[in-house]
Amino acid sequence: MAPQHVFEVEYAKSGRAGCKHCKAKIDKDAMRVGHKTVAQAAEDGGEDAAARANSHMLESTKWYHRECFSLMKGKAWFKKNLPENASSCSGFEMLKIEDQEVVTKTFAICRGESEDANVADMPTPSKKREAPGDTQEGSAQKQRKLETTAAPALAQGVLTDDQFKAFQVAKDEFAKKNVAQLGAMLAKNGLPKSGAKQLLVERAAECKALGVPPACPTCEKGRLQFSRVTGGISCPGFFDDDAARFKKCKGPSADFSMVRTEWQELF
Repeated sequence: MAPQHVFEVEYAKSGRAGCKHCKAKIDKDAMRVGHKTVAQAAEDGGEDAAARANSHMLESTKWYHRECFSLMKGKAWFKKNLPENASSCSGFEMLKIEDQEVVTKTFAICRGESEDANVADMPTPSKKREAPGDTQEGSAQKQRKLETTAAPALAQGVLTDDQFKAFQVAKDEFAKKNVAQLGAMLAKNGLPKSGAKQLLVERAAECKALGVPPACPTCEKGRLQFSRVTGGISCPGFFDDDAARFKKCKGPSADFSMVRTEWQELF
């Protein structure tokens, strides 16, 4: 029988897990999307005990950056296997409201139901040996082209025209940097430096255009996050090393006014 596909969403409990698409580490406290399959046992009772045990084998969860998840498979596969309602995914109710909206929109993009982006009609190709004559630079250009054409297009959201223009200019600038350079710039500004290159580019571009967000005034550990879609400000929570578990944070308060600091250039 065909396997059952199970999806879940959560905030990463540590920074150890790697994204199965881009292979980069997923930041601690970052929202991630998981996929696993459950093999279904036959109902006719004709299988022996070993076969029945194997048929119930649960595949370990494969985790993806939210931005990379839509590149995991093609649109047809997502239409067939993604749940119609993202809220049915395990862990959905534990996300912040703005993150629930992001997951719902991401699933719509995956199924090709959103006008904001087109998901590729075929799975993202796996890494293959370069063909004769291919150069490292040529391969990198092909990868950048794939990331540009397949990644979800960013909507302006609540940004003003000037803010959105500054954001796009910064994105174009940072897209020319490599992952190590982006990580160094983010680290200098006290920001997470792991994740897919597209995620790093957007994180750096937003902070250069709008300023660097402060730490949460409630827990004083989580770095505040800003939703360009809704304008909401939230704390993703933090991983408590002493308790060895992720802790949620309800901050900041409703009347909190976020003051950003100026983006610091590397040189």
